[in-house]
Amino acid sequence: MDNRWGERIQVDFPVRLTSQRFAVRKGRLKDLSVSGASIEANFEPRLQSRIEIAVDSPQRPRYKAPVVVGYVTRRHKDRIGVEWCEFAPHAVSELLRAVVTRPHARIRRSLGLKPAAKSRWSAPLLKHA
Repeated sequence: MDNRWGERIQVDFPVRLTSQRFAVRKGRLKDLSVSGASIEANFEPRLQSRIEIAVDSPQRPRYKAPVVVGYVTRRHKDRIGVEWCEFAPHAVSELLRAVVTRPHARIRRSLGLKPAAKSRWSAPLLKHA
């Protein structure tokens, strides 16, 4: 049974994870909710350990990246489940608001889709040519 306080939204953001002092690892934020997240990472932190997640963005310098603190609640292969220390942290609320108001930007970025080329000819002209 999976208990969540909010709807899980699929995202794809690069993050920096700190679970021990001076040990920073990279990962990808794969889904996000007001109560927690799922992160793809190539290390296995201890269950119930405190973890800091800094969300990287090309629009801001690394030292201004929003940091969210949580606890590791589950591990599965290359993913870890995190529950936030506080319900709906400000940085998470801002990320969710940005994703919901601009879903097309998220899809294009995560899937690497390019706009389809449009023909200069209309369909009736191509049919009779």
